[in-house]
Amino acid sequence: MLDQTVVAIALDPVAQSLGLTTFVMHAMVLVYSLAMSAFTPVGAMVSRRFGLLHTFRFGTAVFAIASGLCVLAPRGDGAEPYLLTMRAVQGVGAALMLPVATTLIADVYEERERGRALAMYAGLAQVFFVVGPVVGAVLIDYLGWFSVFLVNVPVGALALWAIAESHVRDATSPGGVLTVGQPVAVVLSLGAFVFGLYQCGVWGVTDPRTLVALVGGAVALALTVRLVLRSPRPLVDLRLLRIRRYAVEVALTFTVQASQLILLVHGTLFLRQAMDQSLRATGLSLLPLVTALATGTFLSGYLLDRFRSVRVPALIGLTAGAFGSLAWTLALPSLDYRWQVPGMVLAGLGMGMPVPALSAEMMRAVPAEKRADASVVRQTFRQLGGALGLASAGAVVLGVNDDSEDAVGVISAGATPAAFLIASSLLGIALLFAALMLPRRTRA
Repeated sequence: MLDQTVVAIALDPVAQSLGLTTFVMHAMVLVYSLAMSAFTPVGAMVSRRFGLLHTFRFGTAVFAIASGLCVLAPRGDGAEPYLLTMRAVQGVGAALMLPVATTLIADVYEERERGRALAMYAGLAQVFFVVGPVVGAVLIDYLGWFSVFLVNVPVGALALWAIAESHVRDATSPGGVLTVGQPVAVVLSLGAFVFGLYQCGVWGVTDPRTLVALVGGAVALALTVRLVLRSPRPLVDLRLLRIRRYAVEVALTFTVQASQLILLVHGTLFLRQAMDQSLRATGLSLLPLVTALATGTFLSGYLLDRFRSVRVPALIGLTAGAFGSLAWTLALPSLDYRWQVPGMVLAGLGMGMPVPALSAEMMRAVPAEKRADASVVRQTFRQLGGALGLASAGAVVLGVNDDSEDAVGVISAGATPAAFLIASSLLGIALLFAALMLPRRTRA
């Protein structure tokens, strides 16, 4: 959670230091999200084969090592492929951790302690999400951009040491089957489609290369879905999406994540580049957004328990998110931070409310024996939403932005509202979809 907001504030310093283009600056976040979405089901498969604890340890090590290697990015032409590769490997490490983290906590603690442990887990995650912009700004100011990646190395080492000292034993029984065909198909098909979508901003929508990449990626995705559905041992149980209520809640989670990542990345870059704020000022300026996001996640559980219906936090949140995002968009041309704050707060609160309630209701929508698979599907589509949302916004920004600014890793003040309009539109569509499709009945 810390890494999400820290890296957002590091994008401009990294781009300026290494001479990265706007395309690569976007791609630093995009390849991370794409790797997480593609490898989350692989992480679940690996955990069934080797156990939850071994998978979590390996994921932690991969994430920390890849973070440390990011600081060795060379200057010149080699910087772009090297940094994007390391960010993708970071995403793989995170994907090996995420699907098993909650399950691992649930296995370690007894029933009477489990709720408190999970609440502490979620609370600490939100704390680090909130302090990320300030921590990132301070680290970069004093130590340089590489420090936001290097900080993950001692944190990862500390986590591995803590696991070893706790003498916790894995409650799962390893022995699942590893397959190669399905993971390769998932990674390649998702990569091809997202690449085609992102390249729309470079090649143009009607360019034959764009059409070939998009159509080829879409066909590959369709064939991959068919392969997974027909497999006796599917990598991810997509048949769960036949449960209407569960599918609706997955779709809403997908859309909210897409909007959130667009606003976080482009909002950060706007404050830093268009408004020419210092790193520390940018970090502080983001606090209304991330604090509101964290507050919204806590309000979500309260509203769900109070009204016993997922429609309440979902509809209130999506309404606030859509109007807040639009208000923030309308305030951008003024270049006055004070006018942006109300939209930031409203958008943050709104985007924070739906997902926790939707996550809780998703688990109620599926049979108890399928909850682990349902969690993997949810995480996969959530991260995929972020990747596709950022790819779409990035393509639009690249199309609107001036070529000379693209070459030096700068997004013009006029290009950012285009990305924000995509986020606002997605939240508006999600609001309409939720109003029509979420169940109206309250639960007992």
